[in-house]
Amino acid sequence: MRQSVLFVDDNPVILKTIEVAFAKEDYTVLLAGSGEEALRLVQEDTPQVIVSDLRMTGMDGLEFLRRARHTNHFFVGMIFTAYLDIDSIMKAVSEEAVWRYITKPWQDNRELVMAVRNAFQYHEAMAASRQAAEQIQRAERLSALGHLVAGIAHQFNNIDVGIMGYVQMSLLHKDLPGEVREYLEQVKLFTKRGTEIVRELATFSDQSSQWGFSHGNLTDTVTEALSFCRKEMEAAGIQIETEFAENCTAVLNFGLTKQLIMNLIRNAGHATLGKDVRTVRIETGRQDDNVFVRITDNGCGIPKGYLPKIFDPFFTTKGAQATPGSPQASVSGVGLGLSLSQTVAQAHRGEITVRSTPDKGSSFTFTLPAA
Repeated sequence: MRQSVLFVDDNPVILKTIEVAFAKEDYTVLLAGSGEEALRLVQEDTPQVIVSDLRMTGMDGLEFLRRARHTNHFFVGMIFTAYLDIDSIMKAVSEEAVWRYITKPWQDNRELVMAVRNAFQYHEAMAASRQAAEQIQRAERLSALGHLVAGIAHQFNNIDVGIMGYVQMSLLHKDLPGEVREYLEQVKLFTKRGTEIVRELATFSDQSSQWGFSHGNLTDTVTEALSFCRKEMEAAGIQIETEFAENCTAVLNFGLTKQLIMNLIRNAGHATLGKDVRTVRIETGRQDDNVFVRITDNGCGIPKGYLPKIFDPFFTTKGAQATPGSPQASVSGVGLGLSLSQTVAQAHRGEITVRSTPDKGSSFTFTLPAA
């Protein structure tokens, strides 16, 4: 992101002097002749550093900086003034509206440039501190959620084991009426589905508990995830194409990200069932301030009416909910993979997006901020 600084002064000579002083600096310099004009610029450009005159016609500098905080809370604010109104300035400093003040007239333009340069460094340090605090909070929330899910999964697993055991013992009786045997087979089928749900939840809880957030290369994580899927996919006749970028550093939870990618890769493989040539393409890259992994298949695609629902818990196009007679009907699915994956993506301040054309294939993209 380009560094942007806003100067506010009702004296056009001062603004011209500032423009000349920063002509050779690699900053976007915004100039405003009043507090009202400056507020409009704050909304449009969100500068990281704002320097305002203290006493101006109409809205004074301190009032302007306080109002600007409502729009852009994290800028570094400075005041320059020929009047040492210490009480007002120190009050503003205590309220975090002002970081420091600069006396004018300054003796050398380099003095002003250095003050702005220091302000940008301070802004970067504060941004890094906030990001670290957010990472800790996200890790704590995910860990707590993981422990909760693990407890629930354990309890449900005990119930499923008990039900399955009694059903299997009942089916051993040879004199069971046919209708009762059919009912027990249905109970067995639904219990098996419950076990699959528990397994999905348990996988999520294990990854969230074991891994915290740290700097890592998304491409390395994708390579690791693919290594877990490659053998089974190649054995099924799926052609795997890859295009990996090197500079894909992000702050991520390795275990959860790997599980997300594995879900997307396996889903892509399932989507290609029934195709004469089955292809899954995996690529990573960097775009603007984000990194991404994109998994594309040449499979069955997703009907347009289903697209808004695919991230809903327990919505699936596999197994019993697939189109009757389709190849995807032979694949078990409980509808938690994409829902949990989107939750993981959002925990990384990212998202999963999808583009799909029925009978031609789908493309799922996980995007998150670059580090």
